[in-house]
Amino acid sequence: MNQNDSPKLPWRVRFLHNLAKFSLRLLTRMEVHGAENIPSSGVTMMIMNHLHWLDPVIGVAIVKRPAVMFTADKWEHRPVIGDVIRWSQRAIFVARGEPDRQALAPAIEVLNRGDILALAPEGTRSKTGAMQEARDGAAYLASRTGATIVPVTAYGQELAERRWKRLRRPHVVVTVGEPFHLNGTPNKARGQQRALYTEEMMLRLAHMLPPQYRGVYGGYGTEDHHRSGIEALAGCGASNPAEVSTFDNDKVT
Repeated sequence: MNQNDSPKLPWRVRFLHNLAKFSLRLLTRMEVHGAENIPSSGVTMMIMNHLHWLDPVIGVAIVKRPAVMFTADKWEHRPVIGDVIRWSQRAIFVARGEPDRQALAPAIEVLNRGDILALAPEGTRSKTGAMQEARDGAAYLASRTGATIVPVTAYGQELAERRWKRLRRPHVVVTVGEPFHLNGTPNKARGQQRALYTEEMMLRLAHMLPPQYRGVYGGYGTEDHHRSGIEALAGCGASNPAEVSTFDNDKVT
């Protein structure tokens, strides 16, 4: 059962979802592949690559069930946007670029109550425009809870400012891959096992992106990892134009 079958959203969540959709229609030309792969219920964690400040807006726009996002603490007290984020009650603020173990307990609570937890395993926005080495927080949370993991990639938004200066909208491509579970979870994975879980998650994301965006995950990985990435792409139906949603023609609601 996908998220289109979800019950009616709380009004704050519905308001933010509609605001995000409107903002993206105004600022970008965005196509979304595979949104039907987001489950309508259950312990669900959404992982994303992180290229731009628009990434959380994209996450809010494509998810149609209650979700909470890890958000850099620098946004908490920013005028307007910080007020909106705090008002939404849909953010866990984390210290940017460093481990923040205080965020783990509320994150597990979010997962256990059935909301989606959305986060970027890399921990901070890429400065190179390609994937950077991930931290193990996402693997920790997935291993402890046995969460269904939904891989989501987006690219094109990193060109936004350049396009806006020319009064043009960037073309943003969002792909939602097939959900998966980490083998043997829930468990209390540590050390090498947690590192392997992190690698699996990041390779799945990498193989859903064009090569130039794969960064540190573009040059290695076993054939099995490559195959799982291709299967994730196949699961999202990205090769079938009939299953592409665009925010310009309002096929995503």
